[in-house]
Amino acid sequence: MKMSDTLNEAKALFDQHELAGSLEIVNRIIENDNENVDAFLLRARIHYKSQQWGKAMNDYCAVLEIEPGNAEAISGIEMAKSILGYFTPDMFNP
Repeated sequence: MKMSDTLNEAKALFDQHELAGSLEIVNRIIENDNENVDAFLLRARIHYKSQQWGKAMNDYCAVLEIEPGNAEAISGIEMAKSILGYFTPDMFNP
């Protein structure tokens, strides 16, 4: 199976809200190709949807290392930062 077919399978699972299956596939893709921007973006979206903001930001940052200026990665980092900024004050002022 070609890498693009595997990535399409992961995207299809993501679209069906099968996040665990999609994550498993995308992790294998990244293991074999650690510069696959599409795989990192998909994994970031999976983490984001799972409310794992730190992991999502790490993957978006990995995308920017490979492809500086990637619009989705930049906006993803900003969205995660705003969510974290929204939640963090509660930790200090219960």
